[in-house]
Amino acid sequence: MSGFEIAGVVLSSLPLVISAFEHYAEGVATAKRFWMYKTELRKLLEAIKTERVIYRNTCEQLLTGVVAVDQMQDFLDNPGGELWHDSNVGNALRERLRDCHEVCIDNIRNMEKVMNKIMEKLKLGPDGKAQFSDPSAFKEEYRRLKFGISRSQYEGLLSDLRSYNQALAQLTDQSRDLEKTRGQSKSHSCPNFKALQIHARRLYTTIRSGWRCGCREHTVNLRLESRSQKVQKEEDVLEQIPFRVIFSYGTVSNSASAVTSSWQWKEADIRFIKDNPKCVPLSPFIGNNQTAVRNSNKKRRVCFDNIELPPRQTTIIETTHVPQPTPALNPTTNHIQDLCKAIATLQQQNGDNCMGYLLDELQRKYGIYLRDPPITCRQRWTTYSLKDILAQNSTVGRPLTKHDALKIAVHLASSVLQLYKTPWLVEDWGKEDILFIHRPGASLYDHPFVSCGFSHLRSSAEEMEWVSTGTSPYNVIRNQTLFTLGILLIELWYGKSMDDLKTTDDTNNRGTPNDAWCTANRLIKDNEIRDNAGFLYAEAIERCIWCDFGQRETDLEDEKFQKIVYERVVALLQKNLRQFTGEEFM
Repeated sequence: MSGFEIAGVVLSSLPLVISAFEHYAEGVATAKRFWMYKTELRKLLEAIKTERVIYRNTCEQLLTGVVAVDQMQDFLDNPGGELWHDSNVGNALRERLRDCHEVCIDNIRNMEKVMNKIMEKLKLGPDGKAQFSDPSAFKEEYRRLKFGISRSQYEGLLSDLRSYNQALAQLTDQSRDLEKTRGQSKSHSCPNFKALQIHARRLYTTIRSGWRCGCREHTVNLRLESRSQKVQKEEDVLEQIPFRVIFSYGTVSNSASAVTSSWQWKEADIRFIKDNPKCVPLSPFIGNNQTAVRNSNKKRRVCFDNIELPPRQTTIIETTHVPQPTPALNPTTNHIQDLCKAIATLQQQNGDNCMGYLLDELQRKYGIYLRDPPITCRQRWTTYSLKDILAQNSTVGRPLTKHDALKIAVHLASSVLQLYKTPWLVEDWGKEDILFIHRPGASLYDHPFVSCGFSHLRSSAEEMEWVSTGTSPYNVIRNQTLFTLGILLIELWYGKSMDDLKTTDDTNNRGTPNDAWCTANRLIKDNEIRDNAGFLYAEAIERCIWCDFGQRETDLEDEKFQKIVYERVVALLQKNLRQFTGEEFM
């Protein structure tokens, strides 16, 4: 037996010892000759109960964030249960304890030895219980078994138990405190963008399969966001990362089969629905990988000490959205055959109710959860592109603030890596493709959107227009997608388009791609951006414009390059935003 299995043994043995002392105390009360031991047994009981509470609290501290809240009580009440033998839990705890892991295990082993000695002195049976049930037989059984009831017989053992227990509690407290610091240092760990890209492509094809009406076109606006939820496996992205979309109704065709729609805008969350969960849910804890405890009849040991951990990738996704558990699917919820008709005929529902689900190519369910419209839902929804906003169109409303610009920059930079080579982000994307939707109850600049049009009339060739090479015909632009991001970062900071920022010299672009490249190159070389926006923001722009990452590979499908871009662009923009809002000091 090794690792945390022993911790479960100690936790299960403490109630047995308490029960034995209580039983002997009842026996002492029946034999006048032993009344002198009443006080001693009471003090022994108080001492052992105290150590049990301390130890149980320590176990709960260690398990918080590893075992889901709704599983914790059952976990602690059944220390010999299957979950105590699960390697996922053991690995998570090993990661949490780190350098003090071995010391903690030594203290737990020593506690087990002390408990065995106490149980030996109590002369308990193989089942851990007293060998007689009738308290009135105490005198005879005492002569036969010669179990200890004197405080002096347990004084040394209790002292040792207290020492090991307090050391374990102190180490646990320190580990939890350090974990918060480690979590901050891990904040730049690269998300699993490959999994997010796969998820985004599947979302597109799944939504596309739902449009079977005769309408000329519908538009789906996908919200862009920088995510912070931690996931470990690719399948966890499906289960834990919802996408927020806004459906908008296009022009009705003249086809006789067309549906006359009564809707123009509908906001919804699209969440993956797992029919038959096979894992016990484990909540994330700061600074560690999220794991799942699998239910199985096969008994597995917790590899908690002296093991070699397999290499694994932690996914850390930064977001302003706090993920909520997907509500259970109503048995009456239907498979949506025609998304347009389903939305048009839908009665108003609560946002936690699923209006129906779409199926992907693997017959997995994606639930559509409509968001509740505010009271002012009759207010007109309006869409503005980033181009409109930078042109300072008077119809837009308030201009961008610096805080708006820095927040949007983070969303865009992260979304480039999330949506690269997906239908949501075309190769020649630009400020015309970044949308802001003014809708009731929401700030215009909360989140940018990108949109895709869906129609049964579109050809396969048109559907494949999004396929991107990520390259540019100009050698000086090593990655077109990142170059565009760099241009947008400049425009966001100044609140102006590149046309408004260029000078006469920038138009003399012989041998260069375009005016925008010359303008960006000038602003960088003259340190104008660095002097105005600061080091972090300027550094991110330089990396994108020049694609200067210190390596030959510049394909954003390459996971190594994704990691570098995240660390040297996205993470810098995130830190810059935190400094601007005062969440982090420079």
